[in-house]
Amino acid sequence: MNFFKRLFSKSKYHSDNESNEQSNTEPNLTAIYTTDYFEQRYVLAPIEPEMLEGCFKMIEGYFVANTITRLEEFPLHHPKNLDLVDQEGFGFVLYCSAFQLGESEATLFLAMAFSDFLIQKYGFVLYTDATPEYPLRGMTLKYDQDGVVLSLYPFEYAAKVLQGNATFSELEDRLQSQLAVMPDMRNTVNQFLNREETD
Repeated sequence: MNFFKRLFSKSKYHSDNESNEQSNTEPNLTAIYTTDYFEQRYVLAPIEPEMLEGCFKMIEGYFVANTITRLEEFPLHHPKNLDLVDQEGFGFVLYCSAFQLGESEATLFLAMAFSDFLIQKYGFVLYTDATPEYPLRGMTLKYDQDGVVLSLYPFEYAAKVLQGNATFSELEDRLQSQLAVMPDMRNTVNQFLNREETD
């Protein structure tokens, strides 16, 4: 079985005797899926090297066109650098429009670059979702730790960044805190089953 906890979901389950500190660090468990269900719903989607190269060229071109100095020299797609693409210059969407590319392409460039960063640094795996719960969640990153899976939605998050509602650096900070409290699969199953019995 694969077990999912989602970074962006709200946990509805807290026992009455938990402290606030424990509640803040409790993983957000939303569902338990079988391996068969997972394999039917998610398709492995490795990033094509040519696609990634194109994303990097657009981001690098934006830095040059706006004379922006990277906050992190390497890698180009470090979250701090990707945040500059949104926060500095005349606008990444406008820059892409000069190449007859729209907002969805600009969002995809940032989503792919950020996905590659998470794949390289943390070991995430990129999938496409055959039945996404929300329109912008067709692309999903999964981090599997002994059957407990953390899900991220890079396209949806990149759209939030371009709208000024989030930053890539904030997500990496949240991600690091979630990875530090990834639960044990057996304990997770037992807690989930106990919650289901009490509901």
